Amino acid sequence: MISEKLGLEYERFIEFGELLDRKMRQYLVQYLQHKFQGVPLDLPTLKEDYFLYFQSALDDLAAIPNIHDLLGNQQMLQERIILDTLRWLRKTYQKVKTKHPYQQELDRLGNWAITPLHVFYGRWSILISYLSQQYSKEEIEIPFFRHQFQQLIDEAKGKAKTPEAKPKIEMLLTDILAQWDARLHAKILAFQLQQLEKERETFIELMEAKVTEYKQLTQLLNPFTDYLGWDMSRSLWQKASFDLLNKYHDLLADEQSLQELADLLGSMREAEIEIEERRLEKTIVKQEWVKDEFSKAEIVGIHESDDLNNLLSSEISLLADEDTSSIFLKKYVDKGLLSFRYEEEKLVKSKDNWIEIQQGIRQKEKGPFIVCVDTSESMRGRPEQVAKTLCLGILKMAIRENRRAYLINFSIGIKTLDLYDISNSMDELAAFLGMSFYGGTDISLPLYEAVRQLQTENYEDADVLVISDFIMYKVDKRVLEDIRHHQQNRGTQFHSLTLSDEPNLSLIHI
Repeated sequence: MISEKLGLEYERFIEFGELLDRKMRQYLVQYLQHKFQGVPLDLPTLKEDYFLYFQSALDDLAAIPNIHDLLGNQQMLQERIILDTLRWLRKTYQKVKTKHPYQQELDRLGNWAITPLHVFYGRWSILISYLSQQYSKEEIEIPFFRHQFQQLIDEAKGKAKTPEAKPKIEMLLTDILAQWDARLHAKILAFQLQQLEKERETFIELMEAKVTEYKQLTQLLNPFTDYLGWDMSRSLWQKASFDLLNKYHDLLADEQSLQELADLLGSMREAEIEIEERRLEKTIVKQEWVKDEFSKAEIVGIHESDDLNNLLSSEISLLADEDTSSIFLKKYVDKGLLSFRYEEEKLVKSKDNWIEIQQGIRQKEKGPFIVCVDTSESMRGRPEQVAKTLCLGILKMAIRENRRAYLINFSIGIKTLDLYDISNSMDELAAFLGMSFYGGTDISLPLYEAVRQLQTENYEDADVLVISDFIMYKVDKRVLEDIRHHQQNRGTQFHSLTLSDEPNLSLIHI
């Protein structure tokens, strides 16, 4: 299967690769897919020199030992190697195509090709002299051209001025320039293929070294290789760095207790939970028809009231006679006059707003690590070796669980390493593990640095581990107050791993 990213890169290479022509680029992509992705191949027989060279280079690349073992199980690595190969094809072709030692001769050929014939009559001997210096008689038959030019130009310039001489000179000039062009481009091609061969050897050697290194890293630094990726721009590891990490890897494999401790530290927050609270604001919009008492639109009945405006005519007739007028007045006072009842409905919208609080329980994500490693004089030997081996084990566990790690190497000074970008930090990690101060012990400095990191966004949820013999007697009170603050208010866990029989117990208690 070809990923979308790789498919787009293939298409971009074919359409805009600036390598050979489009059909040849398409053939190269098919050959590359055949070699590294198992796509069936159906190519015509080609005799294009550049294509044959690049085809041979892909054969050499595919023949690198162990490369197919790496590609078999890692699609991402396969993509990166193919992308690097496509990039190398473009870059190498452009490099050798534009740089060769025959540019001056190529320019001279171009100038002779546009020289007017009447000018050539007076300069033809210069052309013949130059070509005789550059090419042998077997390559270009210089004596034949010299004799023919001499004879024809004499005829064209003589008194008789033979009319047939001019077209013959033009044909002869075209012929010698064509032979010169063929020989010149043959030299350029030979030089470029020679340079391409050097480029191929360099690329194949680098790829072989990368494959070998990557396989060793897979065995040695798993799971770091998931983060190292494949970067052709990164230089190869120094052997000293590789040997040092190999040493601590072997120690970690032999010391089961150290591996168990590293895993234990990694699971310290497995059971921690936190209450997650969400505030949801809800709004419900209602629409309903209600009676409008102040609007008169439709008569719906008769009722008793004192409303003089809507009286029935029978009630008004009571005023026509003095004997009944008193009855009208009594009804008015008692609000007993019969009157029309009007009713109107209107559509009314209303909104109800309220806030709902939802609570849930979720397991707290594991935070990063801040590891302080003591490399003072009192740690020399086995304690320091154990400390650094455990440091590597903790780091591997942190990477496996996608947790950041901040390392602090301390004695009378400190050296820090923020492993936020593993692919660019492995050499620094090796240097860190190989570093020792062998002086006195000042634990205040690494603790201040740890507290400073706890105040940053990346490490605010970190756990702190101090690996030391704790043979020390002076700690700044202010940093101890900072530690207590983070323990009580932020829930930060400070761990100590003691590599001594005579530690400062009061400090370990803190």
